[in-house]
Amino acid sequence: MTESAVRQLVSQVGPLLRLVREGDSADEPLTEIALYAPGAPAQFGPGCVVLAIGVTTEVELRGLAAEMLSAGARVLAVKAPVPVSDERLTVLEVNEDASWMHVATTIREQLLEYARARVRSGDGGSELFTLANAIHEALGAPVTIEDRFSALVAWSAGQEQTDAERIETILGRAVGRQTLAEQRERGEFARLHATPDPVYFEATEPDQLPRVAIAVRAGADVLGYVWAVVPEPLDEVRTARLREFASLVALRLAGSRIETSYARRQRGELAAAVLGGSADRVEASRLQLGSGPVCVLAAAPRGTAGELHRFADTLEYFLAAVHPRSAAVAGTGAVYALVAWPREHATPLSATVSLARDFLGRTPLAGDFVVTVGGPAGSLRQIAEVRAQTDAALRALRHPASSGPSVQTVSDLALSVLLLQLADVTESLGLPDRTGALDRLRAHDGPDGLLTETLTAYLDAASSTEAAAAALHIHPNTMRYRLRRIREVSGLDFGDADALLLAQLQLRVLLWNSSK
Repeated sequence: MTESAVRQLVSQVGPLLRLVREGDSADEPLTEIALYAPGAPAQFGPGCVVLAIGVTTEVELRGLAAEMLSAGARVLAVKAPVPVSDERLTVLEVNEDASWMHVATTIREQLLEYARARVRSGDGGSELFTLANAIHEALGAPVTIEDRFSALVAWSAGQEQTDAERIETILGRAVGRQTLAEQRERGEFARLHATPDPVYFEATEPDQLPRVAIAVRAGADVLGYVWAVVPEPLDEVRTARLREFASLVALRLAGSRIETSYARRQRGELAAAVLGGSADRVEASRLQLGSGPVCVLAAAPRGTAGELHRFADTLEYFLAAVHPRSAAVAGTGAVYALVAWPREHATPLSATVSLARDFLGRTPLAGDFVVTVGGPAGSLRQIAEVRAQTDAALRALRHPASSGPSVQTVSDLALSVLLLQLADVTESLGLPDRTGALDRLRAHDGPDGLLTETLTAYLDAASSTEAAAAALHIHPNTMRYRLRRIREVSGLDFGDADALLLAQLQLRVLLWNSSK
């Protein structure tokens, strides 16, 4: 359904839908459905088919269309009359005699089948689906196979017998972040890793079904998990069968890594060429990133040591599962990813940041790595420019003097980048790291003297005497006395904005240099 997605959907569901108009994004993949009713909360996103339940007036339709466009949703299904005129929307007319529940169920089944075909088109996918169906037959329960980061690899037939959480996992190609956090909090993965046997988990929500799962291993390494929706714990026979199948799944998961290594290496080399600005348009098109904006993600260990290639493999596997329109590669000292979005996506940069945070929330390597995100870039030339920006931001984020979240944008780190560049220029030109008033103050006070500390606090507080006094835990009158002493000793004019700026920049650069 990646090509003419809407037309394929209409042809597959028969008389339920009629294509009224193809909008700008008719070729984009369809990933989920959203039920909309006036006055009820709803969440839309790119790739979403919105069912306009109970929407009958022009005012309601205009409001819904505006809400969809702002969220990046472009496919609207509505019963006649169909007066929506915005050409950016693809409009489907729903048979007036069809129940909305039947329409929703039918479209969802088609999206599940599309997702299945998309996964099976990859290396090894067909065999994993065959295994999932074999486990389904042996256990009499619908099955999913997930990798070690809870990204979906394959699933069996019978998913109509599962709950909403499982359907969302299949459509999203990964376990939801909130669900994953709750699983960790309940210690589910710790229980799975502690035993070679299946583990039974009771339902934790009224609309959820119980599950049984087993960790899939290659030696001591956990490669993934097999999950099955079951009404009760497995008996001895089915427990033994699931253990046997887990070994087969492990062989398939381990084998798929070897089979795809050459293709991955080629893709990585092409991604590196795009990041370096040496790929032409034809070469870049082989990455299948589309024609929309591209953000650049750069990651590196906080210190000098880090499992860079393991991190790159993990990131590549995660993106292949949850955001296929991407390419990752390990460079010298850093891992990069090109993350592409549809042309009409409203917030590609923030969406890439969310993707990076989601990834770090799933991997045990998160505590050792930091990530910077730049862009979006609208051309090949701009991708190379954004890569240079993310490199500079990554260097700043890895600096010992840096603080803040593990994932930050180039804009978030702009000041840190400028300070490092200033330190570089000062060093390359052989300029003194302090001059004028600051030089006189440090000559009198010493590098860590009381007056230097006071001036630093005052400038950091944007020249607020009260705020600086509070930061130093002294009385404002004491602060005013020290400022007078600073003026007497150094000759610094607190009314001269340029003099204050020079002193503050020199103090900041000294701080960054002392933290190396």
